[in-house]
Amino acid sequence: MIDNPQAVMTNFLSIIISLTVHEYAHAFVANYMGDPTPARHNRLNLNPLTIIKAHPFGALIIPLIGSVNGFLLGWAATPVNPRLVDRKYTLRQAERWIAIAGPLSNIILALVFALTFSILMYLSASQTVDGEAIKPIIHLSETLVFTNIFLAIFNMIPIPPFDGFVVLYNTLPREMSNIAVYINQYGNMILLFVFFFGGRILSPIIYEIAQLFFRLSYQFIGLFV
Repeated sequence: MIDNPQAVMTNFLSIIISLTVHEYAHAFVANYMGDPTPARHNRLNLNPLTIIKAHPFGALIIPLIGSVNGFLLGWAATPVNPRLVDRKYTLRQAERWIAIAGPLSNIILALVFALTFSILMYLSASQTVDGEAIKPIIHLSETLVFTNIFLAIFNMIPIPPFDGFVVLYNTLPREMSNIAVYINQYGNMILLFVFFFGGRILSPIIYEIAQLFFRLSYQFIGLFV
């Protein structure tokens, strides 16, 4: 359990920001492809209160519990109806792109905050700014990198109800659809395994990807200084 209020707040903000962007990405892509459902449900905004009101348990209670106990987790759902997209898109295309938008937004956000972290660290090291004054922002940026990588990978696990299963189902050739049916049949058992052991399995992967993002950010900054 974390007894540092600042660390708890940093964790909570990181989860809420990441989750809000993730769900907005689903809504944005669905709306872009012609599905009016997100707009009808007022989901085309980046106000975290929108998903908190719609999913108080997954988007508020679980993030609060996780923030105190050191696990960065939360969930919500965005109302979409891929069958209502423009006819220039197939149903499989619509479902695939709407699903992948969430994890993709988390990867983009992780890259943005890795760059933010690197810039702030450079400014602090060069004494351009007061390092102590921006320390909370540095910590939040770093936490956001790990949180978004985690959400992206976790959501791309190809089991229901994660986005990865929707992507898999709508990417596999029709003749291989029995694979998705098999996964769906045993989805609950696999889900339990993921919840109990997923953290141990994913942690090294998340760490390595985060370090890669930080290295890329430092190299990018090095082009200008």
